[in-house]
Amino acid sequence: MFIVTPSIYSADLLDMKNVLAKCGNFAHLHADIDDGNFVRGISFGMDYLRGVTAHTSVPVDVHLEVCNPMDYLESLADIGIKRVAAHVEALPYPSLFLSAARNSGMKAGLAINIKTPAAAVLPYADQLDELIVLTVEADEEGLQFRPGALEKIKEIRDRMKPDAWILADGGINEANLEQVVRAGANGVVAGRAVFGDPDPAAAYERLLDLGERLQKEA
Repeated sequence: MFIVTPSIYSADLLDMKNVLAKCGNFAHLHADIDDGNFVRGISFGMDYLRGVTAHTSVPVDVHLEVCNPMDYLESLADIGIKRVAAHVEALPYPSLFLSAARNSGMKAGLAINIKTPAAAVLPYADQLDELIVLTVEADEEGLQFRPGALEKIKEIRDRMKPDAWILADGGINEANLEQVVRAGANGVVAGRAVFGDPDPAAAYERLLDLGERLQKEA
């Protein structure tokens, strides 16, 4: 199974109700919560996310790009989020976060920035439901895809649970998807590649179909 989870941060945030109405063929949606401290940008807060979940039946997975991930778990669980990942760089005790998220009824994962070596998440590999490997520098202008980040996927994939998500996140499109799949990812977070297209539903299907074909060939 190949996973494409489109990031709503790349959609029209002022027209989200209509955006969501056009996402009926999506199996997943992705929400980046950015606090303006861990990364420069500020995306949206819990009230906005609550509105999103109220207007779609598509499961929303959350990527916390924040300084204090533990503070968000109760609210995320309350609005029905079933899957959450936080940055290993923001967690003094990653196992505590993973346990707390699961105790709140959610699947739990970690995310890792480009500058951080795979060794930072290897001790937790067998505990992860999900690993998000950033393939862009979050605060870089232009968000250029950096294929060297995929080496981390190769290092950790055999240590993770068979059903865990291994997602590449940042600058992913049809042109570079083969590199992502060959590295061992079984999914991608896609923002502009889906919501930057005039027909997001069709773009999603193309990316998903290509990922599934490449996965079979790998």
